[in-house]
Amino acid sequence: MPFFPATSGTERENLLEWIDVALTNARSIVAGLTADQLRTRPIPSSELTLGWLILHIGEVAEGWLGRAAAAPRALDTGRTLLESFEHAETVNQVTPDATAEEVLAEFDRRHSAALDHLRTADLDAPVPVPTEMPWFPADLPAFNGRWAALHALAEIERHSGHADILREAIDGGTMYDLIARDQGIDMSYIGRWFAEHPEVPAPAW
Repeated sequence: MPFFPATSGTERENLLEWIDVALTNARSIVAGLTADQLRTRPIPSSELTLGWLILHIGEVAEGWLGRAAAAPRALDTGRTLLESFEHAETVNQVTPDATAEEVLAEFDRRHSAALDHLRTADLDAPVPVPTEMPWFPADLPAFNGRWAALHALAEIERHSGHADILREAIDGGTMYDLIARDQGIDMSYIGRWFAEHPEVPAPAW
């Protein structure tokens, strides 16, 4: 079924399906763009670019599911606290010489790594609260693997909404058309539905 994750029989299968589909659909939002378009700021009041955003989506998925896979141990990045923040500043940058193909290849690597982490994670294991991040209160109890997976999914979907807006600002591309074209999905059934219900005004998209 287009855009919608399949219904699976186990919790892990459902989490894998939902996160896989969310990442696949996020990638479709940037399909067909050039490297310059990935670097551009289409909304003057925002610092966001589609290149940074798609890499961040992949980073969030790989990072949080990596934490779930490492649990109950903390994820060992080998970086000091300062190095962690410096890494966060650069890991999603699209450099002036980067190609669109390179950006998408790195996203694909993160997508694949995230799913691999989720396949091995103990969903009941306590996931330590990241002490290298300032977002969490000091007395917050540990998460568990399923919380980490759901948090990753929420972040993917939230930032995909941001990406939808940026893509439309660049070239007018909208979600249904972009995903249908990139994934080869026949969406003509939507037009047929509106043709069969002329009393319902068809949306512009």
